Amino acid sequence: MTFEERVARLEAIASALEHDGVDLARALELFEEGIENLRAAADELARAEARVQRLVERADGGFDVVDAAE
Repeated sequence: MTFEERVARLEAIASALEHDGVDLARALELFEEGIENLRAAADELARAEARVQRLVERADGGFDVVDAAE
């Protein structure tokens, strides 16, 4: 599942949980699925951030190692 698909699924889960008609068992299933998707998406973001921190291309074509927060 891609990052974008995980975010879309999280939005669908949040929408489903907002409805009053969801029974407790289903709400717990959705919540668990949401947590799994959230963790996976957070891990993917952390990996992407680590890549950005390692390599940032300079205008002259070289690369510098920099912190993504800069």
